[in-house]
Amino acid sequence: MRKLLLTFASLVLLGIAAPLAAAEPPADEVAAMLAFMREEEKLAHDVYLLFSEMYAGQEAGSKIFARIAESEQRHTDAVKGLLDEYGLPDPAAGMVPGQFADQSLQDLYTALASVGESGYTEALGVGVVIEQKDMTDIVAAIELSVAYADIVRVYSNLLTGSEHHLAAFLKVLDVAEPEAAGMRMRGR
Repeated sequence: MRKLLLTFASLVLLGIAAPLAAAEPPADEVAAMLAFMREEEKLAHDVYLLFSEMYAGQEAGSKIFARIAESEQRHTDAVKGLLDEYGLPDPAAGMVPGQFADQSLQDLYTALASVGESGYTEALGVGVVIEQKDMTDIVAAIELSVAYADIVRVYSNLLTGSEHHLAAFLKVLDVAEPEAAGMRMRGR
């Protein structure tokens, strides 16, 4: 191991390999998108956490909110890791659940929480809306960040997660509303 480290250090001194230092900050629009994605993933987490507490054990499939909230925490932590790696400020630092620096996300949280508080089925519908919005925004973020393989890798993982979350919400929604499920299967 020591020999490997000495070899790497020699390559750095010769300018052949880059030193293990903080990555150069990404372009402003990529940095802004990272900040937005950090808060958007936090929004999903916070909404699902709220619903997991609200509907715990009350309905078949209600554990979906707690399970997906845990996943969303991993998502927001992954984006935070990128912010840290690039030395960028964390917009979610010091924010409590349901609190956001981005006013559009604050307004969205308030609206989605209100809809989901009106009923379990509505809360599942909110999950569908969140995951669809996430997927749209993540695709845009990937397109913006193509020059940054590490960022694209994280966003790609988030996209896969959102696809799984959407499928899970739709499955539970079909059980919660069998009549609506039949209409979706018949094409209305």
